[in-house]
Amino acid sequence: MLRTPARGWPLLLDLVLFLSLVAALSWWQVTTLDPAFAEIPQSAASIDLLLVWRNVAPALVLALLLLGFTRRGIFSISTSMALLYFLYFANAIKLELLDTPLLPGDLSLLGHLGGGSGGALLARYLDPGQLLWAAGGGLAMIGLCLFERGWDCLRGLPRLAVMLVALGLGSSLALNLSPISTIFSDDNGKFLAWSPTSSAKQNGLLVTLLNYLWRISDSSLPIDRAAAAKLLDEHPLPASLPAPTELPDIIILQSESFFDPARLKRIDKDRSLPELRRLSTRYRHGDLWVPAYGGGTIRTEFETLTGLAMKEFPTTEYPYFRLTNKDPVPSLAHTLAAKGYRTLAIHPNTRDFWNRAATFARMGFADFDAAEHFAGAQRIGWYPGDDALIDHMLERLGQATAPIFMFAISMENHGPYDGYPNVDPEKVAAQEVPDGIDPVAAARLRGYLHHLDNADRTLGRLVGALEKRKRRSLLLFYGDHLPALPLVYSELEFDDGEPAPSQPLPWLLVDTAQTSPPTAAEATASFYLPALLLDAAGIDDRGYFKLLDGLRLNDPSGGAQDFPQADGISALMRLQQRGELSIPQ
Repeated sequence: MLRTPARGWPLLLDLVLFLSLVAALSWWQVTTLDPAFAEIPQSAASIDLLLVWRNVAPALVLALLLLGFTRRGIFSISTSMALLYFLYFANAIKLELLDTPLLPGDLSLLGHLGGGSGGALLARYLDPGQLLWAAGGGLAMIGLCLFERGWDCLRGLPRLAVMLVALGLGSSLALNLSPISTIFSDDNGKFLAWSPTSSAKQNGLLVTLLNYLWRISDSSLPIDRAAAAKLLDEHPLPASLPAPTELPDIIILQSESFFDPARLKRIDKDRSLPELRRLSTRYRHGDLWVPAYGGGTIRTEFETLTGLAMKEFPTTEYPYFRLTNKDPVPSLAHTLAAKGYRTLAIHPNTRDFWNRAATFARMGFADFDAAEHFAGAQRIGWYPGDDALIDHMLERLGQATAPIFMFAISMENHGPYDGYPNVDPEKVAAQEVPDGIDPVAAARLRGYLHHLDNADRTLGRLVGALEKRKRRSLLLFYGDHLPALPLVYSELEFDDGEPAPSQPLPWLLVDTAQTSPPTAAEATASFYLPALLLDAAGIDDRGYFKLLDGLRLNDPSGGAQDFPQADGISALMRLQQRGELSIPQ
């Protein structure tokens, strides 16, 4: 198939040869790179041939579709194989960092990774050789498309027939249409929506992607309105509280990958987080359950700003692309703006990354200070350092002439954690790590701990500055998810014996008007944080957040387990997300 078919050459034979070559190349990729076959000896007797074909078929359909549109055989084969390899390559990276396979939601981010800091963030997980191969491959695809001669025998009705067949097969796969899709959805119960890693190992990456696309792509989740009404009857809002004489400034600092390494075996408490531990003896604090692990910052962010639990929206992986499309989005920012607060979001990254600019506007933030406000900031590693973020936060607080609600998101401690620039390598090497662990794990842990030291130190600096201000300030500080260090976790394991995705993160609530130390640590969840924060500020919204605070106080697990009245709370949250919740006063 490395030639251009001449006129009169039988088209059917050409297509057979074309599809045979695509099938052979796809078969090699699937059986070599797919997680379903990675641990299986590569022999005909040990491989599930039907399973291989189910993962090969999408590549065949794509190649046939490209052939119909372009009439270029080599280009169609090369492009379909390159895209298949890209999927497996991206899947391998995600499995290494997050222990989770590629999912359809990840593909929606491609438009946000195409340039700017988004593309740079992805590129930092690739070595120079991989980047050169990617660039060279892209140029080769363009060259093939421009200079390869089209098939002379594939014109007119034959070409139309190939395109219609390919479109029909592709539509059947994409839209789950019978009878073709039946072959892929009949997985004998091996597809587990709640366990993508297990599903990929059982069914293969492409079949798993298709099943997720079909089974959890519908965001119109059912709502049990009767259960919601029952819950509202059983939990009426208490009487209104007197408004505070002076509204405090409210600051939230979401710290990138902030985690207590003392939860790992062989790491002592005195080795890290001295400022957090000091402040925890004076202010409210505890463990925080979040809906993200190793990445997915906006899942925790969404919960904190809306009070909506991601577990009640199981079909959504990235909420800023699916749950925030209506204007307005019910949020903490809207609630505080209605009380007279100036609302401000701060993040030293590109404003459109994760769709934040559009989402924050719909959430009620009047201003969003993004990467352009940090153009001259010192970088520690790949990103603007936490000191630069704290400087900007304090500057904006100093400019405020009215109560301010500030939501800040740090960036310094984002991975990758080894080989990053803009740092003293001796300081990184001086970080203590347990003896005898894998050298790669040790290097990544040292890199992470260096950033973590900065995050902890700047937390103490921010609190010190707030304590000197005349206006009362509330600072809510927490980590968004565990760092992406699966190799470290497998080397050291956790003191409680639980896996990494089940580990909580630290949270701290500083109230500069507080006069007595906290009684004990409090476990809570990120979706409870806005209710907890408003209650601490003495602000009664007479709506969803007040109701949520009552539910928080009656949740014995602090959000770690299913709700005591799961159906009613699920319905309430889905109604709130749609803007349809009405709470009797």
